[in-house]
Amino acid sequence: MAISFSTASLVAIGVAVFFAQWARQPPAPLATFEEVRPSLYRLNYNWRIIPGIPSMPVATWLVESSTLMSPKSWILIDAGTDVAANQEAILQGIKSKLSSAGGSLKLILLTHGHADHVGALPKLLDAYPDVKVAYHKNEEPFISGGAQYRDLEGDTWVFNVARKALPPLNTTLISSNEAIKLDGSSGDVAEYAKWMSKDILLYHAVPGHTPGMVAFYHKPTKSVVAADSFMQISAWFPFSNAIQIGPGIPLRLGTQSLSRAKESHHDLTKISDATTYFASHDSLVGASAESFKKFVSSW
Repeated sequence: MAISFSTASLVAIGVAVFFAQWARQPPAPLATFEEVRPSLYRLNYNWRIIPGIPSMPVATWLVESSTLMSPKSWILIDAGTDVAANQEAILQGIKSKLSSAGGSLKLILLTHGHADHVGALPKLLDAYPDVKVAYHKNEEPFISGGAQYRDLEGDTWVFNVARKALPPLNTTLISSNEAIKLDGSSGDVAEYAKWMSKDILLYHAVPGHTPGMVAFYHKPTKSVVAADSFMQISAWFPFSNAIQIGPGIPLRLGTQSLSRAKESHHDLTKISDATTYFASHDSLVGASAESFKKFVSSW
């Protein structure tokens, strides 16, 4: 049976709308750090990995750490992408927050060296030259040492195929001698930043997505900034904006060792008093400890 003109027209319109949404440019990021928990702020913006596929949310974080010795000090967790609009959003968001709340930016903590987490670091250091940068020592080769993730052998065929297509990344973002190297499986950031009070921000090594990725536990609010340990994206595919999903596996294309990532998930569930887990790619506002643990046990 020949398809009617009206039906064909509807199909054509539907296809056109589908691809228009599929290839649409992500909206300009808002230069605002929103308070998701007391003294914990998130700036969420959209980033497209590859032209022609939907964008995904990417978060950077500001943490307030006030002490008698260093009132109104701020810590940035992750430095965002190198996309000009995103870099500007982060810079303006920091300036706006410091202007309204007072204080100074003193430390940048990098969860890992992927381009969407370190891309704006050079511009941030130009704007704040006195700020210290810290990352886990196992991530040093990929941030300061010139090593490339695409040269790593993964434990999934997806990563091993995708890594061959990865462009070279800037892996000499900061001199190793100038950076603070976090060590061990866990610890208190205050051990490396003496101006901080203890038990404000703790770090936990969560290798898998990359060899030296770390998550940060904001103890006052019982919140885990889990980086790319998991994803929680409700608008990843076209027309799925209304679908509310829970925690999901990290992006396979960029996860070097999925087996180690699983082990790291179990380690994160051992933070006994944690109530919320925040992913770097999160369309929602964090996952409850119950939903995160359910995800870990079922994966």
